[in-house]
Amino acid sequence: MGTGRDIYNIMKILEDYTALSNISNERNVYKIEYKGDICCYKTKAVQETKLLRSLGGSEYLPKILDYNLEEGWLIKEWCPGTTLDNYVHWKDPHFWNAEKIRELYQFTKSLFDYLHPRNLVLQDFKSCNISYGDKFMYFDLDWVVDAKTQFKYLLGSEKYAFKSFESLYSIPLASTNDDYFSFANIIYDSLLSYPSWSNKHSDPMLAYNTFEDEYDKLSIMLLDTLTNLNLTESETSFIIDCFNPIKSGRPQVFDWTSYQSSS
Repeated sequence: MGTGRDIYNIMKILEDYTALSNISNERNVYKIEYKGDICCYKTKAVQETKLLRSLGGSEYLPKILDYNLEEGWLIKEWCPGTTLDNYVHWKDPHFWNAEKIRELYQFTKSLFDYLHPRNLVLQDFKSCNISYGDKFMYFDLDWVVDAKTQFKYLLGSEKYAFKSFESLYSIPLASTNDDYFSFANIIYDSLLSYPSWSNKHSDPMLAYNTFEDEYDKLSIMLLDTLTNLNLTESETSFIIDCFNPIKSGRPQVFDWTSYQSSS
């Protein structure tokens, strides 16, 4: 592990992704060439560095190549390909089919099976944080939290389309089941449009009722689209139930094998 000055002397910046990072963190994010490899360099990445070190490696997460906890920077594997928001239907109408949805599901299940038993919630599982080259990979772990973490109250913010009602409400505490909702919204984003949850009410009961009403409308469009892809009934039902913004309506186990909806 070298110092930040040492690293800057031996790395070559290829692209600057700082503008796509969280502005409030004032973090620098670069695609770089480092020791002959294409990598990602990030500053203010202590949390992600510690998390990747503790996890020990997964084929669906980038590998650590170098880091300095004292200075806060991290160099990790660059995930090849492009992010899923570049594969939405109106940009690439031929990318998504039944087999690609199944591949996304298998990737997601493997990722959840790896993280959720450790009581970790991804919290920011969405299309722009997933790359696809020769396989799907999840590359942004800045917001992965312990399942006992209480989220910030975000109802009425008119943002966060990939976050469930309970994670926006912040009570009860964060749950790994929140990530199921994000999975279904990635599919909605890919096949239809950016998820159309309004999140316009800060009052919990108004917000709850609005989310229920919007689910009734949006799930019909998603169901029609999934049916046209010729997914099985259990696969389709599982995705539709994961799409429910209210936890009690979602599956309790991430497994669509022989899944039967209770709704």
